[in-house]
Amino acid sequence: MKNHSLSSRLARLGLTVIMLFAMLGAAVAPAGQAAAQTDGASAPAVAALPAGTAASVTDAVYATAELILKNGVQSDWQAIGLAQAGYKVPASYLKALEGKVAEAKGVLARATDYARTTLAVKALGGDPANVAGYNLIEKLYNNDKITGQTLNNPVYALLALDSGSYTIPANAKWTPAKLLAEILAKQNPDGGFTLTTGASDPDMTAMVLTALAGHQKEAAVNAAGQRAAAWLAKAQDKNGGYGDSSESVAQAIIALSSFGIDPAGAEYTKGQINLVSKLLSFSAAGGGFAHTAGGSSNPLSTEQALEALVAYKLLGTGGKLFDFSSTPVKNPQVNVSVTIEGPNATLAEGSVYAGNVLKALEKTAAAKRLALVNEAGNYVTGIGGVSAGAFGGYDGWMYVVARGGAWIYPSVGMGEFALEENDRIVVYYGGDNTQVVDSITVTPAQPQPKQDLKVQVNQKKWVWNEATFTSDPVTSPAAGVQVTVGGKTAVTDAAGLAVVAGGLPANKYTLTVTGYLKDKTPAIVRHTAPVTVASAAADRPAFGDVKSISPWALESVYTAYDRKLMNGVSKGSLVFAPKKNITRAEFAALLLRLTGNEPSAAASAAAFSDVKADAWYYGTVNRAKELGIISGVTGKTFKPDGLVTRQDMAVMMVRAFKLDAASAGAGAGKFSDEDQISDYALSAVRTVTGLGYMSGTGGAFEPSAVVTREMAAAVAVRLP
Repeated sequence: MKNHSLSSRLARLGLTVIMLFAMLGAAVAPAGQAAAQTDGASAPAVAALPAGTAASVTDAVYATAELILKNGVQSDWQAIGLAQAGYKVPASYLKALEGKVAEAKGVLARATDYARTTLAVKALGGDPANVAGYNLIEKLYNNDKITGQTLNNPVYALLALDSGSYTIPANAKWTPAKLLAEILAKQNPDGGFTLTTGASDPDMTAMVLTALAGHQKEAAVNAAGQRAAAWLAKAQDKNGGYGDSSESVAQAIIALSSFGIDPAGAEYTKGQINLVSKLLSFSAAGGGFAHTAGGSSNPLSTEQALEALVAYKLLGTGGKLFDFSSTPVKNPQVNVSVTIEGPNATLAEGSVYAGNVLKALEKTAAAKRLALVNEAGNYVTGIGGVSAGAFGGYDGWMYVVARGGAWIYPSVGMGEFALEENDRIVVYYGGDNTQVVDSITVTPAQPQPKQDLKVQVNQKKWVWNEATFTSDPVTSPAAGVQVTVGGKTAVTDAAGLAVVAGGLPANKYTLTVTGYLKDKTPAIVRHTAPVTVASAAADRPAFGDVKSISPWALESVYTAYDRKLMNGVSKGSLVFAPKKNITRAEFAALLLRLTGNEPSAAASAAAFSDVKADAWYYGTVNRAKELGIISGVTGKTFKPDGLVTRQDMAVMMVRAFKLDAASAGAGAGKFSDEDQISDYALSAVRTVTGLGYMSGTGGAFEPSAVVTREMAAAVAVRLP
């Protein structure tokens, strides 16, 4: 909070409102203040879970969805589960789907292929009636392969046609009514269904029930659905599931939730285990799910578990997993970084998925085990044991958001501020005196060893404008704040200038600005910036091809050579070959040097069949494989002389340094060619660009462009 005696922005609220803030928490808060809003209705409560399972359905959804996003979206079912869970699916996935349809000229092998693609396209906000110019809806309602095969065909065709508002002519081969008739005719006397013929099975019965859910207002459909639901309860074994399969349990949860029946209810509870707690018992480390209890994470099991848990949560709001006819999710959860700054130290940093600032704060606090006090549900009064008013004034928790290289000082509460991909949130404890760093300028721009560093720090605060009823940004020099770099500390003068006398040795550093005050709120929110000290001009190597080195890479090349990260390419004379493309083996060697790892012994077992024992890179590639820095182009080959692309460089950097974007700034914007970045590399690209280790050109990232030696040098000297 801002001190009411100093801030007209709070004074306008009046003493009565201020007292309500202090006593109850306010539904409306001043701009930038850490006010919150609840997310709305929650899913039905889940029965007590067996020891070792996920703490709650919500936690399981978070963990599973984010595991899938981390590994890259690999299937349409994953994409559907993520979208319905409220996550933003990479735009490249929908582009890839459209590309597949275009490549196939709109002709897919099976009716279920048309149905699955329709569901995925619709879930991701596309139009199944116009995918790369092809109408998948028409391909379904006029499909001549619905009958005579498995029950999957009419079931998934019905789900697809029900997923949105589509125009289906009355004379179509397959209207929803005709599909329903085809499905209901296959119901067994016991109420269950099977894939072709024979005894009823839980998976097919569940899938049918899911499809019937869109038509349960029809008497005949509802009756058939109730019989199928009763069969699922009867078929459930004494351990609460259907044999050893987690997928059968997942399908039953999707079906019952879609039909409006609680899968955690008494009818689906055997002993102390209901279908939901049974599914959670299959959870594996890292957010995945196993096929059988106690097994390792399985991709198929994981994607079906995600869909089931999402379907169960939708039951609480009247939604259905495969119903995409309503408005898309508001404020989808995107990847953002969060920093929580206390009055005298950083309390936490992390990277999370969230749709608003409050949810991002809650996730970060939970991950770092910081107690979060939000008693009234609309105003955060304490974090990590630090409570509002700790210094006797109207001090408290506030927040700002960095986006596109600039600060946003929100005029809404945390729960109302919608996040965008790669936003950086700073939740900080402050008072009327606390400002944020607007800019840091280091002179000279590329300092040399032992050269004095002049650091100019400018700050920004927002002052309430009575005329416009907005908060206007005011920038000024940051006087009296501490600048620390390379173990040296200096204090800024009245003009915001600090001088680090004597400079630093050649290396890469993190410059930190703080304004901690004894028994007071900070003068400025802690802020960091990278600083690179290059080798002195007199000591620079005399590269024979120096004129070929791009001006933007010159200092980086000298520094990389000075730090023995990269050498010349010729024994006879010193040649750097800046425009030469770097190979996969060479980049692996560079990453080993940067991380301080030695190559494996010459006698180590070969990691790849095309990495021969007599090659210079044999031990290097083996060690990089052991450390998880590299993987092969196939299971057995590495292609050591192959060229490194920019997106592959990003992936290897993230693996080598275990980067998670926790301290990323606002540098990771949306690239104009983001749809060309492969799914497996998208997260890594966002991480390294957000941290400032790589950047784009003219708004594009150029993921498939190959890396030159001077590019590698520029990146190498930036890495920690």
